[in-house]
Amino acid sequence: MSVFSPAKWNSKDTWVWPVSGMCLVLGFLLSLAWTTNMARRDLNAIDPDLGNRVSNGSIDLQQRYRDLQAELAKTRSEKTKLENAVASQTGQATVLNDDLQDLKFFAGLTEVTGPGVKVTLVDSNRSAALGSGGDTIIHDNDVVRVVNELLAAGAEAISVNNHRAGPGTSYRCVGPVLHVDGVPVASPVVIRAIGDPEALFGGLNLPIGVIAEIRSTDPSMVSIEKVSSMTLPPYAGTMTKRYAHVVKGPK
Repeated sequence: MSVFSPAKWNSKDTWVWPVSGMCLVLGFLLSLAWTTNMARRDLNAIDPDLGNRVSNGSIDLQQRYRDLQAELAKTRSEKTKLENAVASQTGQATVLNDDLQDLKFFAGLTEVTGPGVKVTLVDSNRSAALGSGGDTIIHDNDVVRVVNELLAAGAEAISVNNHRAGPGTSYRCVGPVLHVDGVPVASPVVIRAIGDPEALFGGLNLPIGVIAEIRSTDPSMVSIEKVSSMTLPPYAGTMTKRYAHVVKGPK
């Protein structure tokens, strides 16, 4: 008689199917737990900083920002070519286009090149010895004050970790990470400014300025160098306004 014959099974064997089902479920859960554990061990095997960035999703966010920045730069370049083509038709259009390009430069919407200074801000290596005070860490207010010092000294264009500073640029700390226009940037913080190198360098080295204040905590937290030529990218932040509208003059 076949072992699969209905006569082989009786009421005493009713436990077989529930137990078999439980074994299948248990085997699936054990396999899932093993796979998850292996994935975690693979993540822990990479550099800790890279692992944290992968876990927090900051790598994907930064890559997305770079992709959008490249797409925006391409669109703006094509727009400028079209404007110049239109301007070449008549003298009046040329004047209007020149004014438009000046406004775009003022708003930081164009790539620019020229001499200036490079400022590097980095957290102190003596943080443990000096205690846990906030002065040993570069904060958003330090970056804002340096940017303002550069503007006061005559800077014509500024970038922070290759993010062009525009009229609506924001700087804020989220935990230990600095965000520029909502995008996290890694330390050290590198601020580049185009302008008269001598004037910018002198403006930053005032005896009671922000740089002197940071150096009083640890001189290694700041370095400034004059640069004969540098190129800054265009502003890539949002320009959409929902509440502010241009006032129209009388018709």
